[in-house]
Amino acid sequence: MMIPDAVIQNVLNRIDPEMVIDLTGRLVRCNSVWDPHRGTSEAEAAGLLARWAQDRDFDVAVETVVPGRPNVIIRWGDRPGPRTLMFEGHTDVVTPGDITRWQYDPFGAQLEKGRMYGRGTNDTKGNLAAMLVAMAALKASGIPLAGSIIGGVLCDEEGMMTGVQHFIAQGHADPVTAAVICEPQDGRVCISQKGGVRARFVIHGRMSHGAMPLSGLNPAPAMARIIDGLAGLETEAIRAFGKNRLLGWPSFTTTVVQAPSQGPPQLNVVPGEAVILADVRTIPGQNHDTIRTALSALARQIARKVNASYRETDRRLGILRPWELDVAVRFLSDRPCTYTDPGDPVVASAVWASRQVSGRKPEFAGVPGATDGTFLWAMKDIPIVTMGAGDRQVPHQVDEWVDLDQLVDTARIYALTALHYLYPGDPR
Repeated sequence: MMIPDAVIQNVLNRIDPEMVIDLTGRLVRCNSVWDPHRGTSEAEAAGLLARWAQDRDFDVAVETVVPGRPNVIIRWGDRPGPRTLMFEGHTDVVTPGDITRWQYDPFGAQLEKGRMYGRGTNDTKGNLAAMLVAMAALKASGIPLAGSIIGGVLCDEEGMMTGVQHFIAQGHADPVTAAVICEPQDGRVCISQKGGVRARFVIHGRMSHGAMPLSGLNPAPAMARIIDGLAGLETEAIRAFGKNRLLGWPSFTTTVVQAPSQGPPQLNVVPGEAVILADVRTIPGQNHDTIRTALSALARQIARKVNASYRETDRRLGILRPWELDVAVRFLSDRPCTYTDPGDPVVASAVWASRQVSGRKPEFAGVPGATDGTFLWAMKDIPIVTMGAGDRQVPHQVDEWVDLDQLVDTARIYALTALHYLYPGDPR
């Protein structure tokens, strides 16, 4: 069964480019960095979108995940049908960092030469606006779809993803049969995502004066060995598992090196404690339990070697320090790789919609990081595709931007994906 051209055109005609751009700009001008000390959170952006959806007669619920961090759940469609499609986007953004390095105001949503600049334009407020305009277009078209749509406007994607976990815990994901994760993938249809293991190494030494290091235990040698050990584990993983055709290479990345672990550093003070954060990204074939075991073994091995080195120094100098350095590791999160079969109906719908808008078959790809979709896939067995506007090398960078033509086309693609997935008669 084919979807008539008149039906397709009816939906496309309801996509208002100015609405997409305006809503994106309004979202970008909300500083939704999670920073309790400075009083910023997702609350302003979430409230804006809740009101926007209510003004268009959607069923809207706002739920507090933690104070200042709400989820907004937007529903439409109560017609009988076996399918419920979820669109998912997040309201939080990462810090702009040093704003003196920005040419544009990070929260100014400045337009220039077909682009909008600002934190979140690309990741992922532009795509969040596109998904909501797509839902509004479908609703305004009056086409009787066989099923319903849920828009998940979620908090804390850039952190521990508590928003999507709360969404699942409240039962909102139970009726969902497929999800479109609205993230910047430059028009690709992504059917796979890397897994992730995040770990925190804490090195306990002994604080001392920088001029009298023998009265303490410096954690720096252990820090250097941890960084080197993580690089070695990455080399082993690359050798063992190679390059995945969708996801690329596995990685073991040191992301935070902090000594002392709290408070300001001082040149003439040996820190008593140090912290290293490791971000491990995995591809299919890697076992996360094995990785966790390897990271724990690395901590124990380094503690032994550094303590042995300190004992040898003490023996050589004729002193005795009655302390030992300790290295502990704690795991912060564990997210599996995801994979959706290319023959799944939601993938077929995304490919059909992309082709209708662009005139060509989209490229299949994988997401180099994790998204909220990881939990939908892993905890609820929901097939997911990840797609959206924006160069995927741009997120989290200075002068983040999105191409406005691509963003408007993304709204069209989202709308047609839902049309195809929920059209009566199952046209696949």
